[in-house]
Amino acid sequence: MIGKRRLLASTAGFLVAGAAVGKGHAATYPSEPIKLVVPRAPGGGSDNLARLLSPGLEKKLGVSIIIDNRPDATAVLGATIVTKAKPDGYTFYLADNSFYQNPAILDSLPYDTIKDFTAVTMMAQGPVILIVHPDVPAKTLPELIALAKKTDLTYASGGVGASTHLVGVMLNLRAGTNIVHIPFKGSGPALNALLGGHVSMQFGGISSAAPYIKAGKVRAIALASDHRDPTLPDVPTFQEGGVTGADVASVWGLHAPPKTPIELRRIVRDAVAEVMREPELTKKLAEYGYEIVANTPEEHQAQTTALVTQWIEVGKKVNLKE
Repeated sequence: MIGKRRLLASTAGFLVAGAAVGKGHAATYPSEPIKLVVPRAPGGGSDNLARLLSPGLEKKLGVSIIIDNRPDATAVLGATIVTKAKPDGYTFYLADNSFYQNPAILDSLPYDTIKDFTAVTMMAQGPVILIVHPDVPAKTLPELIALAKKTDLTYASGGVGASTHLVGVMLNLRAGTNIVHIPFKGSGPALNALLGGHVSMQFGGISSAAPYIKAGKVRAIALASDHRDPTLPDVPTFQEGGVTGADVASVWGLHAPPKTPIELRRIVRDAVAEVMREPELTKKLAEYGYEIVANTPEEHQAQTTALVTQWIEVGKKVNLKE
């Protein structure tokens, strides 16, 4: 039988060796392409952010960034892939709201959101915008709410658990409406459904909606935010339209497989922060509606736990599954 002292010594030696491996790897990292799993289809906020960042990250890190779109309505597929990847710093997950809110919405998950991922950074956040098809006669939020109370309307979202879904849930709750949710595999397909007249309205991101608003192909109604966005200064907030307590910001985090060394995660986080704060990209991100966060792995790990806990508590009071 191994004595307690010998076992503790062996364990300590293993941990020290593991730390040394992580630091040694960091000295030559990265040396091969990095895969970024995006759980949404091209054309939405998550994909847009990945493609805005990737050229700068490739230059900063000296390796290719491979964007691997794995869209599904709940964003579970992409997350599951990352949990099974090697913790070597060459696979990352671009998480949106569904990642943090799924524990409160789905009956079961093939992973533990807290334990089966390691945080890198909360890259950005941004407001959700409510847009309608031109055939919808409402031009303001009060007019839309009145219309929804006397006729059947539908709203498209980027998927179950996405901010673009939960803003709709909160609007129905606060305004006393029953607008029917139609989830898609990302904000891009949801926007296409709106442009095609298959749904009445969509909750989406400014990055994907702004060009179509400016072209007159959709009409902006309101922002689910406590302040107007400089990209679309004429679009009022929900609060200005008489609805409070329905604001849900879009968030985009970066996560790695479990046990990915902190040294590697810090290298990637620092690269993300430096690239996002380059003046030209900072300006472009603002034009797309992204507000830079770029916090540390430790900060985002705590933030992830707080977000998951927060939405579980909300789910006990509000039906988030509709």
